[in-house]
Amino acid sequence: MIKLVLCDVDNTLVSFDERPVPQVTLDAIEDLTSSGVRFGLATGRDVCELNHIFAGDSSAFSTGVLSNGKKIFVDGELKSLTPIDHDGFVRLVEEARHIPHTFMCGYPLETDDTNPVWCFGATPDAIVTFGKTFGFAGIALEEVPDAPIIGATIACDGPQEQLDQTIARFAELTPQFDFAQPAPQWCDILPKGLNKGTALDMLVSFLPLEKDEVMVFGDADNDLGLLQSVTNSVAVANATPAAWKAARWHVGACKDHAVAAALHELARAARTGELPGFMRG
Repeated sequence: MIKLVLCDVDNTLVSFDERPVPQVTLDAIEDLTSSGVRFGLATGRDVCELNHIFAGDSSAFSTGVLSNGKKIFVDGELKSLTPIDHDGFVRLVEEARHIPHTFMCGYPLETDDTNPVWCFGATPDAIVTFGKTFGFAGIALEEVPDAPIIGATIACDGPQEQLDQTIARFAELTPQFDFAQPAPQWCDILPKGLNKGTALDMLVSFLPLEKDEVMVFGDADNDLGLLQSVTNSVAVANATPAAWKAARWHVGACKDHAVAAALHELARAARTGELPGFMRG
Protein backbone atom coordinates (compact mmCIF):
# COMPACT_ATOMS: atom_id res chain seq x y z
CA MET A 1 0.00 0.00 0.00
CA ILE A 2 1.28 3.46 -0.90
CA LYS A 3 1.49 5.67 2.20
CA LEU A 4 3.55 8.58 0.82
CA VAL A 5 3.68 10.24 -2.60
CA LEU A 6 6.64 12.50 -3.39
CA CYS A 7 6.49 14.60 -6.54
CA ASP A 8 8.88 16.82 -8.45
CA VAL A 9 7.41 20.25 -9.22
CA ASP A 10 8.62 21.81 -12.47
CA ASN A 11 7.41 20.02 -15.61
CA THR A 12 6.10 17.13 -13.49
CA LEU A 13 3.41 18.40 -11.14
CA VAL A 14 3.00 21.74 -12.95
CA SER A 15 4.50 23.43 -15.98
CA PHE A 16 6.95 26.30 -15.60
CA ASP A 17 4.26 28.75 -16.73
CA GLU A 18 1.61 27.51 -14.26
CA ARG A 19 1.91 29.91 -11.34
CA PRO A 20 0.29 29.46 -8.91
CA VAL A 21 -0.54 25.76 -8.91
CA PRO A 22 -3.94 25.33 -10.64
CA GLN A 23 -7.00 24.27 -8.69
CA VAL A 24 -7.20 20.94 -10.52
CA THR A 25 -3.86 19.98 -9.01
CA LEU A 26 -4.72 21.28 -5.53
CA ASP A 27 -7.97 19.29 -5.62
CA ALA A 28 -6.05 16.14 -6.51
CA ILE A 29 -3.62 16.64 -3.62
CA GLU A 30 -6.55 17.18 -1.25
CA ASP A 31 -8.26 14.02 -2.56
CA LEU A 32 -5.10 12.01 -1.96
CA THR A 33 -4.41 13.29 1.54
CA SER A 34 -8.05 12.88 2.59
CA SER A 35 -7.75 9.21 1.61
CA GLY A 36 -4.99 8.81 4.20
CA VAL A 37 -1.96 9.01 1.89
CA ARG A 38 0.72 11.62 2.66
CA PHE A 39 1.78 13.99 -0.09
CA GLY A 40 5.06 15.89 -0.33
CA LEU A 41 7.54 17.31 -2.80
CA ALA A 42 10.93 16.18 -4.04
CA THR A 43 12.17 19.32 -5.75
CA GLY A 44 15.11 21.57 -6.39
CA ARG A 45 12.98 24.48 -5.17
CA ASP A 46 13.34 25.97 -1.71
CA VAL A 47 10.62 27.15 0.68
CA CYS A 48 10.46 30.76 -0.50
CA GLU A 49 9.99 29.66 -4.10
CA LEU A 50 7.35 27.09 -3.19
CA ASN A 51 5.41 29.69 -1.22
CA HIS A 52 4.95 31.60 -4.48
CA ILE A 53 4.13 28.50 -6.52
CA PHE A 54 1.55 27.30 -3.98
CA ALA A 55 0.23 30.80 -3.19
CA GLY A 56 1.33 30.67 0.43
CA ASP A 57 -0.20 27.26 1.23
CA SER A 58 2.66 25.23 2.68
CA SER A 59 0.62 22.09 3.37
CA ALA A 60 1.79 20.46 0.13
CA PHE A 61 5.46 20.71 1.08
CA SER A 62 5.48 20.52 4.89
CA THR A 63 6.94 17.04 4.39
CA GLY A 64 9.44 16.36 1.65
CA VAL A 65 12.83 16.75 0.03
CA LEU A 66 13.59 20.35 -0.93
CA SER A 67 16.56 22.05 -2.59
CA ASN A 68 17.48 18.75 -4.28
CA GLY A 69 17.89 17.01 -0.93
CA LYS A 70 19.84 19.72 0.88
CA LYS A 71 16.77 20.30 3.05
CA ILE A 72 14.49 17.60 4.45
CA PHE A 73 11.23 18.48 6.21
CA VAL A 74 8.77 16.40 8.21
CA ASP A 75 5.50 18.08 9.16
CA GLY A 76 7.11 21.50 8.78
CA GLU A 77 10.16 20.68 10.89
CA LEU A 78 13.57 20.93 9.27
CA LYS A 79 15.26 17.59 9.90
CA SER A 80 18.38 17.93 7.73
CA LEU A 81 20.33 20.84 6.21
CA THR A 82 23.38 20.53 3.92
CA PRO A 83 24.77 23.81 2.52
CA ILE A 84 26.97 24.06 -0.56
CA ASP A 85 30.74 23.91 0.00
CA HIS A 86 31.65 27.61 -0.07
CA ASP A 87 35.27 27.33 -1.24
CA GLY A 88 34.30 24.96 -4.03
CA PHE A 89 31.61 27.33 -5.24
CA VAL A 90 34.07 30.25 -5.24
CA ARG A 91 36.43 28.21 -7.39
CA LEU A 92 33.70 27.54 -9.95
CA VAL A 93 32.69 31.20 -10.03
CA GLU A 94 36.27 32.11 -10.91
CA GLU A 95 36.47 29.41 -13.58
CA ALA A 96 33.14 30.42 -15.13
CA ARG A 97 34.43 33.94 -15.79
CA HIS A 98 36.48 32.48 -18.66
CA ILE A 99 33.59 30.55 -20.27
CA PRO A 100 31.44 32.42 -22.83
CA HIS A 101 27.64 32.45 -22.39
CA THR A 102 27.99 31.01 -18.89
CA PHE A 103 27.41 32.46 -15.44
CA MET A 104 27.00 31.14 -11.91
CA CYS A 105 24.09 31.51 -9.51
CA GLY A 106 24.22 31.19 -5.74
CA TYR A 107 21.14 30.94 -3.51
CA PRO A 108 21.91 32.39 -0.06
CA LEU A 109 20.74 30.35 2.92
CA GLU A 110 19.33 33.52 4.48
CA THR A 111 16.60 34.47 2.03
CA ASP A 112 13.13 36.00 1.75
CA ASP A 113 10.02 35.76 -0.40
CA THR A 114 11.62 37.74 -3.25
CA ASN A 115 13.96 34.73 -3.73
CA PRO A 116 17.20 36.72 -4.15
CA VAL A 117 19.89 34.92 -6.15
CA TRP A 118 23.48 36.07 -6.51
CA CYS A 119 24.59 36.12 -10.15
CA PHE A 120 28.29 36.12 -11.05
CA GLY A 121 29.46 37.01 -14.55
CA ALA A 122 25.95 37.57 -15.91
CA THR A 123 24.79 40.34 -18.22
CA PRO A 124 21.72 42.35 -17.10
CA ASP A 125 19.68 40.80 -19.93
CA ALA A 126 20.68 37.28 -18.92
CA ILE A 127 19.71 37.93 -15.30
CA VAL A 128 16.27 39.13 -16.40
CA THR A 129 15.74 36.22 -18.81
CA PHE A 130 16.83 33.46 -16.46
CA GLY A 131 15.17 35.14 -13.48
CA LYS A 132 11.83 35.17 -15.28
CA THR A 133 12.17 31.54 -16.36
CA PHE A 134 13.27 30.16 -13.00
CA GLY A 135 11.50 32.59 -10.72
CA PHE A 136 14.25 34.47 -8.93
CA ALA A 137 15.32 38.06 -8.28
CA GLY A 138 18.85 38.21 -9.65
CA ILE A 139 21.50 40.35 -7.98
CA ALA A 140 24.69 40.97 -9.97
CA LEU A 141 27.81 40.55 -7.83
CA GLU A 142 31.53 40.42 -8.55
CA GLU A 143 32.68 38.47 -5.47
CA VAL A 144 31.01 35.67 -3.54
CA PRO A 145 29.82 36.92 -0.14
CA ASP A 146 31.16 35.16 2.94
CA ALA A 147 27.79 33.64 3.81
CA PRO A 148 26.23 30.15 3.64
CA ILE A 149 24.84 29.05 0.26
CA ILE A 150 22.00 26.54 0.03
CA GLY A 151 21.78 26.31 -3.76
CA ALA A 152 24.13 26.70 -6.71
CA THR A 153 23.61 26.45 -10.45
CA ILE A 154 25.34 26.87 -13.78
CA ALA A 155 23.40 29.01 -16.26
CA CYS A 156 24.33 28.75 -19.93
CA ASP A 157 22.57 30.46 -22.81
CA GLY A 158 24.86 28.73 -25.31
CA PRO A 159 24.34 25.30 -26.92
CA GLN A 160 23.92 22.15 -24.86
CA GLU A 161 27.34 20.95 -25.99
CA GLN A 162 28.94 23.91 -24.26
CA LEU A 163 27.06 23.23 -21.03
CA ASP A 164 28.10 19.57 -21.20
CA GLN A 165 31.75 20.60 -21.59
CA THR A 166 31.43 23.04 -18.68
CA ILE A 167 29.94 20.38 -16.43
CA ALA A 168 32.75 17.96 -17.28
CA ARG A 169 35.37 20.62 -16.56
CA PHE A 170 33.75 21.60 -13.27
CA ALA A 171 33.51 17.96 -12.19
CA GLU A 172 37.29 17.67 -12.57
CA LEU A 173 37.94 20.89 -10.64
CA THR A 174 35.58 20.22 -7.73
CA PRO A 175 35.23 16.52 -6.86
CA GLN A 176 33.21 17.56 -3.80
CA PHE A 177 30.28 18.30 -6.11
CA ASP A 178 27.85 16.35 -8.28
CA PHE A 179 26.01 17.95 -11.22
CA ALA A 180 22.45 17.34 -12.40
CA GLN A 181 20.56 19.14 -15.16
CA PRO A 182 16.83 19.67 -14.46
CA ALA A 183 16.08 21.95 -17.44
CA PRO A 184 17.67 23.31 -20.63
CA GLN A 185 20.49 25.84 -20.04
CA TRP A 186 20.45 25.14 -16.28
CA CYS A 187 22.49 22.72 -14.16
CA ASP A 188 22.28 22.18 -10.40
CA ILE A 189 25.42 21.79 -8.30
CA LEU A 190 25.03 19.34 -5.39
CA PRO A 191 27.16 18.09 -2.51
CA LYS A 192 28.84 14.83 -3.58
CA GLY A 193 26.56 11.86 -3.06
CA LEU A 194 23.52 13.94 -2.11
CA ASN A 195 20.47 13.93 -4.36
CA LYS A 196 16.74 13.46 -4.14
CA GLY A 197 17.16 9.70 -3.87
CA THR A 198 19.66 9.68 -1.01
CA ALA A 199 17.58 12.33 0.76
CA LEU A 200 14.55 10.07 0.40
CA ASP A 201 16.44 7.40 2.32
CA MET A 202 16.77 9.85 5.21
CA LEU A 203 13.17 11.02 4.94
CA VAL A 204 11.66 7.54 5.26
CA SER A 205 13.79 6.91 8.35
CA PHE A 206 12.39 10.07 9.95
CA LEU A 207 8.74 9.16 9.33
CA PRO A 208 9.29 6.07 9.55
CA LEU A 209 8.16 4.24 6.41
CA GLU A 210 9.38 1.43 4.20
CA LYS A 211 10.55 2.47 0.74
CA ASP A 212 8.05 0.17 -0.95
CA GLU A 213 5.32 2.30 0.67
CA VAL A 214 6.55 5.38 -1.24
CA MET A 215 5.67 6.43 -4.80
CA VAL A 216 7.64 9.13 -6.62
CA PHE A 217 6.99 11.20 -9.76
CA GLY A 218 9.66 12.92 -11.87
CA ASP A 219 10.65 14.14 -15.30
CA ALA A 220 14.31 15.16 -15.48
CA ASP A 221 17.84 13.97 -14.96
CA ASN A 222 18.00 15.49 -11.47
CA ASP A 223 15.16 13.07 -10.62
CA LEU A 224 17.17 9.97 -11.56
CA GLY A 225 18.34 9.28 -8.01
CA LEU A 226 14.74 9.56 -6.85
CA LEU A 227 13.28 7.38 -9.62
CA GLN A 228 15.94 4.73 -9.11
CA SER A 229 15.57 4.62 -5.33
CA VAL A 230 12.09 3.09 -5.06
CA THR A 231 10.09 0.33 -6.71
CA ASN A 232 7.07 2.56 -7.34
CA SER A 233 8.55 5.24 -9.59
CA VAL A 234 6.57 7.18 -12.22
CA ALA A 235 7.67 9.42 -15.09
CA VAL A 236 5.52 11.86 -17.04
CA ALA A 237 5.31 11.67 -20.84
CA ASN A 238 7.50 14.78 -21.27
CA ALA A 239 10.33 13.23 -19.23
CA THR A 240 13.90 13.08 -20.49
CA PRO A 241 14.86 9.71 -22.04
CA ALA A 242 16.93 8.81 -18.98
CA ALA A 243 14.13 9.64 -16.54
CA TRP A 244 11.58 7.77 -18.65
CA LYS A 245 13.79 4.69 -18.71
CA ALA A 246 14.46 4.85 -14.97
CA ALA A 247 10.75 4.85 -14.05
CA ARG A 248 8.72 1.69 -13.59
CA TRP A 249 5.39 3.33 -14.41
CA HIS A 250 4.42 6.10 -16.84
CA VAL A 251 1.61 8.65 -17.10
CA GLY A 252 0.66 11.43 -19.51
CA ALA A 253 2.24 14.83 -19.95
CA CYS A 254 2.60 17.51 -17.31
CA LYS A 255 0.71 20.04 -19.47
CA ASP A 256 -2.31 17.72 -19.37
CA HIS A 257 -2.18 17.50 -15.54
CA ALA A 258 -1.42 13.80 -15.73
CA VAL A 259 0.00 13.69 -12.21
CA ALA A 260 -3.20 15.19 -10.82
CA ALA A 261 -5.16 12.41 -12.53
CA ALA A 262 -2.76 9.83 -11.10
CA LEU A 263 -3.22 11.26 -7.59
CA HIS A 264 -6.99 10.80 -7.92
CA GLU A 265 -6.38 7.20 -8.98
CA LEU A 266 -4.15 6.62 -5.97
CA ALA A 267 -6.80 8.13 -3.70
CA ARG A 268 -9.43 5.76 -5.08
CA ALA A 269 -7.04 2.84 -4.66
CA ALA A 270 -6.44 3.79 -1.02
CA ARG A 271 -10.19 3.75 -0.39
CA THR A 272 -11.11 0.63 -2.37
CA GLY A 273 -7.98 -1.48 -2.43
CA GLU A 274 -8.00 -1.59 -6.24
CA LEU A 275 -4.84 -1.12 -8.28
CA PRO A 276 -4.53 2.33 -9.95
CA GLY A 277 -5.01 2.18 -13.70
CA PHE A 278 -1.56 3.49 -14.56
CA MET A 279 0.01 0.61 -12.57
CA ARG A 280 -1.76 -2.11 -14.54
CA GLY A 281 0.32 -1.85 -17.71
